Amino acid sequence: MWHMKGVRTAPVGQVDDQYLDDTRYDKDKAPGAGRKSDPKTGGGYADNLNDAKNGPKWALKGNTPAPPFWIVDGEKEPFDDSKYKAGDEVPGMVVAPFAGDRGDISATMVYKDGVRTSVVWRKLATGSEYDVQFTDLKKEYAFGVAVFDNAQVRHAYAPGVLKLKFE
Repeated sequence: MWHMKGVRTAPVGQVDDQYLDDTRYDKDKAPGAGRKSDPKTGGGYADNLNDAKNGPKWALKGNTPAPPFWIVDGEKEPFDDSKYKAGDEVPGMVVAPFAGDRGDISATMVYKDGVRTSVVWRKLATGSEYDVQFTDLKKEYAFGVAVFDNAQVRHAYAPGVLKLKFE
């Protein structure tokens, strides 16, 4: 499952590499049921919260207000409340590229003239036990697409199964 997140992964040029298995839902032992993420060795995203969890810990360079609504981990600096006025916004996420298996899908996302265009790519064969290996270029590979805008339910989707064919 390739999950591009406009604030959490796209700003660092990646798509979150995930997969599904047959784990049954259990509110205590498996609240995510069969939805899993490929392993990572570093990077990723985290909420921008101080240790008391009552405000931001980090700021954009120069403690400037958002946008953007994310802070790249290597560019963060300590949050200084004195630099902001009422109504200013502070990014809610700190992001860094995933390292390891979870970071093997690259992406670009551009918004221009009211249209969002996303391009996603990765190696045909990653060698990962969690990924589909595109090693037979004569084979069709089934997939689905869902696009949503900050929605937890009622996702838009492409009806039916789409087929990826190499030519």
